[in-house]
Amino acid sequence: MKILFLSRLSEDWNALLNKLKEEFPEVEFRINDNPEKRISELESTDAVIAGRLTAEEIESAEKLKAVIVPFTGLNNFPLDIINKKNIKLYNTHANAPFVAEHAVALALALLGKVSEFQDDLKKGKWNRTKEADDMWTSIRRKNIGILGYGHIGKYIAKYLKAFDCFIIGFKRNLDLDNNDLADEISNNIDEVIAKSDVIFNVLPLNPETKHIINAEKIAKMKGKYIITVGRGETIQEEAMYNGLKDGTLAGAAIDVWYKYPGKSEDPVMPANFSFWELPNVIMSPHKSAHTAQAVKAMIEDTCVNIRKFIISQR
Repeated sequence: MKILFLSRLSEDWNALLNKLKEEFPEVEFRINDNPEKRISELESTDAVIAGRLTAEEIESAEKLKAVIVPFTGLNNFPLDIINKKNIKLYNTHANAPFVAEHAVALALALLGKVSEFQDDLKKGKWNRTKEADDMWTSIRRKNIGILGYGHIGKYIAKYLKAFDCFIIGFKRNLDLDNNDLADEISNNIDEVIAKSDVIFNVLPLNPETKHIINAEKIAKMKGKYIITVGRGETIQEEAMYNGLKDGTLAGAAIDVWYKYPGKSEDPVMPANFSFWELPNVIMSPHKSAHTAQAVKAMIEDTCVNIRKFIISQR
């Protein structure tokens, strides 16, 4: 059996990978970070660990039985071909508590005007009046809508219960259990938006969710805040920008974007519209899972998935 890693591994992998090699000496573990050799390596591979794969690469991998993703998102994979070929797909949600923590931190920074107050104080301006524009907004006892009420969404709910928030979760399949933290669960996104003061967007990107939040939905968010840590393209970019600029949205904290840097070290702005010029926006460079604990947890969980696959083939 051959298991292929399609990227160079950090030192965090060493101990766990060595443990797998000791436990399964009959398995060949290979690492390839050469783009030109990806297809040739995949041709003889039983399972691949990768953050993205093309349709051509999947089609060329005649022996492939499993794709093991060391992250959560699956939007960089041709899922139709993977399903058609009956290839087992594994991913990890081990980063969920950390992504949720960062999402809540962004919300508190946004409603608390932390960045605005800091920038002003650096200039010697003290925002100390009791005028409405000079006050921050508490998240206590707010109605919180969580679009994508899965692993991350449930941690967001758990954290915000400390603020006595009323939690309304949005998910397609309503399978609420008795131990859930949400006060309501709905599969009607308009209903969740209407009831919420603060909306957390944790939706994955797929054909059903792309631009699910559009100009029509933004128009229904008058005075509401949105925190987005799912995938950028779930929200139509121009609609969100216009909603923030014209004051429909009270504010947004954005961690997932529309433009990303490539291999060049030149500066890259994260969107086609100038969100960075708006006073009611908090920006983060897709960092919600970038903590040492989250990285370690995802590697550990990925190794668990590798072990599951190997045992399933015996």
